[in-house]
Amino acid sequence: MHPSRYLTLIEGVTAVFLTGVHGIDDQNVALRLVALVDRLYDAGIPVVASGAKLDTIFSEEMLAGGYRKKYLRATSRLLALTAGVIQAREP
Repeated sequence: MHPSRYLTLIEGVTAVFLTGVHGIDDQNVALRLVALVDRLYDAGIPVVASGAKLDTIFSEEMLAGGYRKKYLRATSRLLALTAGVIQAREP
């Protein structure tokens, strides 16, 4: 799905549950996640996540690249959306 359709996708959604969160090594996937997180944040939709810690999903290599600010913003917003929600961890 193209990121331009994410707003329609989340219409009426009251919470998002992410399972099996893991590091991302594909820049296209990472930028799609950034767009989704931006839409969720703007709509104030809480996120519950399990798996890897949300502040570790973008690698150091990705954070050193040209989209650093986008990745840091997405991380910050994901953490804000999970604030007050217990973040589960998968073994």
